Amino acid sequence: MLKNLVTLLLAVLLVAPLSAELESELREIEMPDGTDIEIRIFPADGDRLLLGFACDAGAGLHEEETAKALSEDGVEVWMPDMLTGYMLPKLKSSVESIATEDVIALLDMAVAESDKKIYLIASGPDTDLLLRGVALWEELHPDDDRLKGAILLFPRLNEGKPQPGMPPVYKESVGKTKLDLMLFEGGRTPNRWGIKHLSESLSAGGSTVHSKVIPSVRGYFFKREDANLPEETVTFQLAGLIKAGLFYLREPEQ
Repeated sequence: MLKNLVTLLLAVLLVAPLSAELESELREIEMPDGTDIEIRIFPADGDRLLLGFACDAGAGLHEEETAKALSEDGVEVWMPDMLTGYMLPKLKSSVESIATEDVIALLDMAVAESDKKIYLIASGPDTDLLLRGVALWEELHPDDDRLKGAILLFPRLNEGKPQPGMPPVYKESVGKTKLDLMLFEGGRTPNRWGIKHLSESLSAGGSTVHSKVIPSVRGYFFKREDANLPEETVTFQLAGLIKAGLFYLREPEQ
């Protein structure tokens, strides 16, 4: 499985067509409760749009570099700054304060303003916000097929601390979606051992779940100051990893 992932990643990096770099754009959108949040948009000429949660509008160095690389390869990227908009600290618990309806507002904007295939991405505990939004979106738009899939980077979806000898208890959002999911987990995290159980739980609502382990890295590898060589390498190739995830979520050929 690891060999196949590395081979696919290298193939994506080698054959991905490059397009002319387009300037990013900073926009403002009003949430349902009246709060204004900023979205940094990295436009592209391709037919895919990647919407992230609940990021800092691309202000992080590696996130911005990755978004630029993806846009140059034809994937448009939208990075909303939901934490700053609500004056929330950059803590794992902050995402629980963001309303599910905000995800719907961003999806509505993407659908209204673009005719591209829409994909979502989130990491860590932010994956709960993504799944909550997808479940509500599918309930509100049962016949809309413009939302194509989502990438979950090292998802943290446990409800409380795991109890030894007991099966994990997940957030309520797990198993409520039909959207195809691509799950990436770090090979140096304890969570890698539960990837099969989590994948099965995520698929309970009808989602097709793909899962891959990234060898020799920890969660949040692209934000670590003490990153090892494999983590630095994967961070440098993060755009390629995301494109590999989009490859697994591609529509089947007719």
